[in-house]
Amino acid sequence: MKTYTVHQDYFASENSIIDIINFSNFSDFKNLRIDNACINPGGWQSWNPCTEIFPGKKQPSLTCHGIKQWNSYLVFPQSKYKPSSNIVLGQFISYLRWDNFYLVFASVGNINGNLPPVQFIFDRKENTISIEICDKGNSWKTGDITARIEIFTANSFFECRDRLLSIFGNQHFKSVSFLGNNPAGWESWYNHYSNINQSLINEDLKSLCETQNLITDGNFSSRIFQIDDGWEKALGDWQIREDRFPDGFKEITSKIEEKNFIPGLWLAPFIIDSRSETAKLHPDWLLRDKNGKLVPAGYNPLWGKNGTFYCLDLSLDEVISHLDNLMNTIINNWGFRYIKLDFLYAGMLYGDYAQKTASYKIYSRAIKILTSRTQTTSGRPVAYLGCGAPFELSFSNLPLSRIGCDTFEKWTNPLLRLLNWNGRNEAYLNVKDTLGHAMWNRIVFMCDPDVVFIRTQNCTLNENQKYLIAGINTLFGCQLMYSDDPGNEGPAEKKITKQILNFIEKYKDEEFGITQFSEDYYEIYSKSGKYKGNIYLGKKSAISIEEV
Repeated sequence: MKTYTVHQDYFASENSIIDIINFSNFSDFKNLRIDNACINPGGWQSWNPCTEIFPGKKQPSLTCHGIKQWNSYLVFPQSKYKPSSNIVLGQFISYLRWDNFYLVFASVGNINGNLPPVQFIFDRKENTISIEICDKGNSWKTGDITARIEIFTANSFFECRDRLLSIFGNQHFKSVSFLGNNPAGWESWYNHYSNINQSLINEDLKSLCETQNLITDGNFSSRIFQIDDGWEKALGDWQIREDRFPDGFKEITSKIEEKNFIPGLWLAPFIIDSRSETAKLHPDWLLRDKNGKLVPAGYNPLWGKNGTFYCLDLSLDEVISHLDNLMNTIINNWGFRYIKLDFLYAGMLYGDYAQKTASYKIYSRAIKILTSRTQTTSGRPVAYLGCGAPFELSFSNLPLSRIGCDTFEKWTNPLLRLLNWNGRNEAYLNVKDTLGHAMWNRIVFMCDPDVVFIRTQNCTLNENQKYLIAGINTLFGCQLMYSDDPGNEGPAEKKITKQILNFIEKYKDEEFGITQFSEDYYEIYSKSGKYKGNIYLGKKSAISIEEV
């Protein structure tokens, strides 16, 4: 294992290519070529596409045809580089694979420090790897350390995991240890989406506790009940909608606790609708560019004027204080102990900050403060789930994280495929992201792969696809969530529920590795050597495992 420490030898005000690794200069690598390697890009944030890119294949586009506001989601901040036939872009932890031989590049500057996040630019033609840092707005002195990169080789998937464990350790998981090794739960989003209210939530909780279902029938270490988007007055106005929840949240969270569930709540603290009351009262809180224009953070037809929403200027102390007070209210007044923080990439969007510095410093300060409450004032533990989160800057404070795009009650999403949007919500793309991050699970993050589906109503996934999604989530994820109506399960739902629970029980003590052989075909194998199998994501999607 080599520690590659990069020093700054000039002043920088833009994203910097701070060093280039040429394989011919490294005796260990000189006979290797990038153009015949499978490349795993790792990814910038939760929704970046992560699957091995095979020789001769182009990396999926990180931009969208037609909706430019979505481009800020997946593109490494302030970078001008784009994937091409020669260029593959990776971030945080990326590897090259030749058969069973791995060459891994891991940016480790945020394990015990706060350095800029790193992008690896793999040039197949030149056989080089350039190191780009997201440092715009920072000031450097000659000799400053700007990046630390661990470079190592391994001869198997499991050897890679062992090396990563030796680098990252497991101390960052202490804050979520109370959840146990296999938490599970229910969330409102994929059944109701944003159309929730007090009556619906109470009925779902009642049904979940009084019927046989995936969560109550399973042997899980902890159980979560999460209220998702739709409870707030507006994006940025994180007050309870009285027309939907007239009794507030205290009574609901008390009921959730009484039923032995951990109360969970969704919010997106860094983004804001310009029409919200918060934006009207504090227009200076919204981040602007050097020309005074609001910095767009994304597009959602349900949010923002003309679908565009914006981000807060996190350099402002009063903004951080506002968000800190909000977290105190959510945890200590309303009673939530599992907080999903979404759309966090917006905290890395660059603008004309009130306090002049780099976005990575601003983000790191904000996320550290927002996740500082690990207990309620009464001493009960609190967990945070990151989503849309910049991986490298988040793992220390958000060890439980989504590691893929949103799933969907359909296998594909034809409309967003037409737009070539590779951060789209889609079951197929979601499981590919989960498989692409399998090496990270329980080492870098407790990986949250999103929900499984049981229902037959309002769902076009077939039985094989449902079983496949659940199997992948079980083997390569850390928590099992679902979102269906637990009181509306008929014979078909009960059948797939039993199959999934049997799968979980059978392989609960096994650690599985994975090797990708084509775009849709993977081989899987247990570390114990007891099991082997395969995963196929084509038209006849399936997972199969047999005893060796």
